[in-house]
Amino acid sequence: MKKNIVYVFTGTGNSLKVAKDIAKAFGECEIISMGSDTRYDLEGGYETIGFVFPTYYRGEPRKVKEFIKRLNLQRNKNAYYYAITTMGKYDGNSLNHIKKLLKRKKIILHYAKALDMFSNYVISYDMRDTIVEETKQSEIDFEPILHDIINRKTNKVARLEPLQEIAYRSLIGFVPEMDKFYSVTDDCNKCGICEKVCPVDNIEINEVGHPNFKHHCEQCVACIQFCPKKAINYKDRTQNRKRYTNPAIKYKDLAELNGKMNSMNGESMSVSVKSSSRKSFWRIVSIPFAHLIWKIYGM
Repeated sequence: MKKNIVYVFTGTGNSLKVAKDIAKAFGECEIISMGSDTRYDLEGGYETIGFVFPTYYRGEPRKVKEFIKRLNLQRNKNAYYYAITTMGKYDGNSLNHIKKLLKRKKIILHYAKALDMFSNYVISYDMRDTIVEETKQSEIDFEPILHDIINRKTNKVARLEPLQEIAYRSLIGFVPEMDKFYSVTDDCNKCGICEKVCPVDNIEINEVGHPNFKHHCEQCVACIQFCPKKAINYKDRTQNRKRYTNPAIKYKDLAELNGKMNSMNGESMSVSVKSSSRKSFWRIVSIPFAHLIWKIYGM
């Protein structure tokens, strides 16, 4: 039996929809969460290994980087490797980052593509009324990508863009503690969905049934978007904005992926991501831009 695996990070379900479509096409394919799973030592024998994740701030989520850095792929050096980033408008340097992470493991990234899907960062803007149209277009755009993956096509990853890198390094450092600005209204019905859909175990339910945030957030905004009562909000910005989750993905799908229901892949558990204290060239360059950009966006 052919063995395939796709690692996924998802918040509102776009990337999970892509991963599920890939798994369906292969027929025999595991789906593993890069947010909640800690099985980093991959056994040998896999023919294809994929990474599907959203673009955040012109790069990959912090947890995706941390997961791939820990992942032991040495028994699968001859597998076909691919990466897909789902994006709202810009994919930035996310695919280039994945290529470099794998290269350090002496692994070749054979194929990498960005897929435009419904943009849903509700903290910065309201949701458009074009979900049906954009979802249909995304499915059309994904067809040739899926065909390429099934047929083991290869392509070249774009070079790193310095300005995109500065933007990413500037903004990503603010992410972990942005949940300090989250609030929970009395509309909360104590359903616990927010805790189940969080991909990095950043939410715990307190003694009165409301969510507490643990400050290793990834800004996937799953908790805001999936809340059935719109009780979770960011500052005073999101209360009157519409919500979005991928039409094909339900909260139970994320709960299952995150190991919060009967797991599709066995027991899993979450770990927080610790930021490195080492100041790289990009970090030093980006620090003054970070505060400027954040002030402009008013985050």
